[in-house]
Amino acid sequence: MTTDFESRPADWLGVTEAQERVMAAASPLIPERLDLRDCLGRALAEDVVAGATLPPWANSAMDGYAVRAEDVAGASRASPVTLRVIERVRAGEPPGRTVTTGEATRIMTGAPIPPGADSVVRVEDTDRESEGGLVAVVDDRDAGQNIRPAGQDMRRGEQLLARGHSVTPGTIGVLAATGLASALVYRRPRVAVLTTGDELRDPAGFQDVVAGRGVPNSNGPMIAAMAEAAGAEAIALGTAADDPEDLRERLQSAHEADVLITLGGASMGEADLVKRVLDGMGYRPDFWRVRMRPGSPFGFGWLDRGAALQPTFTLPGNPTSAFVTFEVFVRPFLRRLAGHAETTRRRVICRAAEPIRAPARLTYFLRVEITGGGRDLAARLTGPQGSGLVSGLARAGGLAVIDEASPGVEEGGDVVIMLIE
Repeated sequence: MTTDFESRPADWLGVTEAQERVMAAASPLIPERLDLRDCLGRALAEDVVAGATLPPWANSAMDGYAVRAEDVAGASRASPVTLRVIERVRAGEPPGRTVTTGEATRIMTGAPIPPGADSVVRVEDTDRESEGGLVAVVDDRDAGQNIRPAGQDMRRGEQLLARGHSVTPGTIGVLAATGLASALVYRRPRVAVLTTGDELRDPAGFQDVVAGRGVPNSNGPMIAAMAEAAGAEAIALGTAADDPEDLRERLQSAHEADVLITLGGASMGEADLVKRVLDGMGYRPDFWRVRMRPGSPFGFGWLDRGAALQPTFTLPGNPTSAFVTFEVFVRPFLRRLAGHAETTRRRVICRAAEPIRAPARLTYFLRVEITGGGRDLAARLTGPQGSGLVSGLARAGGLAVIDEASPGVEEGGDVVIMLIE
């Protein structure tokens, strides 16, 4: 079999095999240490352990009175229990006295529990010290309650987060709670995005679209945004004309990118020049064409940059084909490069709100809207599913995945949905 891209026959891989071959080529990039505020969306490059025991002491879960449970047992509005208030303790203040029989300490949320106390009575269940120095407890429901034990959250040396964990705002809270001002995270992959085709028009040339002399370049901004959303840094190479030299110059300008994505021009048309130009630059194809719809002209390989081989994805030019192949193949690859342990989208089972057909022996990825909630999720097609249509992408909450061995799903049947929101 020839190895050049232009004359290579279609491989027609199954989706799973194509995914496995793409992911086998991905490994995390080198780590870097960043301030916590710059870590959002990155993946941790090392395990994180607790730097202290939290809470460091037993503390109150609410504003109220620290008491002995046996002292307030049986208290009610009809038969209140009166206790002597011996001190007040706020968060961050150590208690100065031990609570003994018939006594209470006024305590604020987060304040340390004084010795002798084993309960905190919420302030609403008292008379709020209507008589100076005394508090009447009118309900015993808090006996033995409302105390957070020391170490309930974390204990010093305990592993809290594993390498590969995706950093969320909650993660940053945990990192800060364990005493860290910075974290070791994986570098974001740099992704060069190149659209191709004389027919494409950016917003400045949109009058040509109105006049029927061109089509809008929706792929470039869309794929760059998808790369950014996946945790990468997108580098826009612009739109190459159907001219080999222009195409070559733009591809050469992306030599420092970690990943190259081309859009369009890699099928079998006379003006599909991407294959020819890539071949002339030392491209080493891994595979071309997958048994899927939309997106079958998808390809993956390596562009020889001298010192390194650059992972290269050749995506179809139809907007939905580009969107789907990015979701299925490119996004997981970028997530792996960025060090994330979780690389794939979550899948759920939904009820088909209408028949979903798969007429050819291909794996289908169909745009669907998802309604309902809990165990009553329903999926409905966003409308016509042509690969050149773009409007349904904004309404799609997921992709209905119909295996190539299945003819489809009847209304009311179960359908697998790859969530994309």
